[in-house]
Amino acid sequence: MADIIKPDLCVIGAGALGLSLARRASARGLDVVLVAGPGPEPGDAPQGRLRRAALMASAARAQALRTAGALGLDKAEPKLNFRAVAAHAAALAEAGASRDTPERLAALGVRLIEGEGAFVAPGRFAVGQTTIRARHFALAMGSAPVVPPLPELDKVAFFTPDSIADNIRKLTHLVVIGGTPEAFELAQAYRRLGAQVSLVPQGGLLPGFAPELVALLLRALREEGLEILEDAQVSAIQPRRQGIGIALTRAEGPASLDVSHILVAMGREPARPEKPDRRVSVLEGEPHVAERQAALLVERLAGHGAGRLASQALPRFVLTEPALAQAGRIANLRPGETLWRANLAENDAARALGQGQGLVVLASDRGGRILGCGGVGPGAAQTVALAALCLEKGMGLGDFERMALPPADLTAALIDIAGQYGARRPRRRLWW
Repeated sequence: MADIIKPDLCVIGAGALGLSLARRASARGLDVVLVAGPGPEPGDAPQGRLRRAALMASAARAQALRTAGALGLDKAEPKLNFRAVAAHAAALAEAGASRDTPERLAALGVRLIEGEGAFVAPGRFAVGQTTIRARHFALAMGSAPVVPPLPELDKVAFFTPDSIADNIRKLTHLVVIGGTPEAFELAQAYRRLGAQVSLVPQGGLLPGFAPELVALLLRALREEGLEILEDAQVSAIQPRRQGIGIALTRAEGPASLDVSHILVAMGREPARPEKPDRRVSVLEGEPHVAERQAALLVERLAGHGAGRLASQALPRFVLTEPALAQAGRIANLRPGETLWRANLAENDAARALGQGQGLVVLASDRGGRILGCGGVGPGAAQTVALAALCLEKGMGLGDFERMALPPADLTAALIDIAGQYGARRPRRRLWW
């Protein structure tokens, strides 16, 4: 006999995003059903993010040892055991998986239904003998890495950002194909973990980010030994008995690379299931964007807001070291708009860390209202995220001057910019 259930929210997809949304909605008092397919959602394995974060943390610690001399300590080349690094990341991911067991989800008030399903009518989703008639549906189906149709690529084994986490061997010479944030993050991590790394930004070099900020990031990464072939395009893969050949097209003519491994990191293709009606929300995009969509959806269903996404205020990140971040509009300024700058060489916190290279830029209109912000350097992600929140709330540079921060803080660059703005404002005449 068919079973009909009527929750407040039905989340379809039990990857990292779907699980996060289900837990968040249940915590706000909503009746939640989570539908999990027969396998992990593509590109959205629940512990994939933790595993990558652990790998990047190990890489950062190795680099900290190499650069300890900048802080008056003895520097040393780390003795890398890549198998141990990979095992540490896998162990953290496995330990984190305990929070997503069916038993814990049930304890949190989330009903888990496993199996393939489909919409059988507007507002009705069927899984086996169960029909779900939810007040609202959320599709969190994950995404899959883009694999370009490069000649002979299918003749060799290659990594994607999803599969490289399973590697337990040190890589001799890794070529990273792609100019996405993901490509740069993984390229730096593997360079710091002892591999020779060449990056070919096939299809564009960090598109959408300000060229000035990108140039500063490229200089810092090259100083670490990362080879970035800005003008190159991979034209073909050349399988060999030992190693792999990479045929390149460059401005000065054909070239080639001899590498041991390939990582294809050219972005992700989100699953785009059919959306039957307005009661269905599709959550997609970069993880922090999709999480923001999920938070707004929960607020709306719980009756605490309109739940509209301010896309112009969403920051974008490249989580390398130094980090690159940007939100809003900082280019193509109009008359009366100003681009302000703060050099991190004058930021006490950055100098204390031995990382006084970097820049924060902020655009404002004539009245000081924030239009956008970008930065590259230590703390750039947090600084731009704070500026993006102020942008979303319609705040201005005068509000930064009233912030109370610790004596040495990376976000003090915003107060520096606010001071520049205040110095240019006409003074009011005081009457005593």
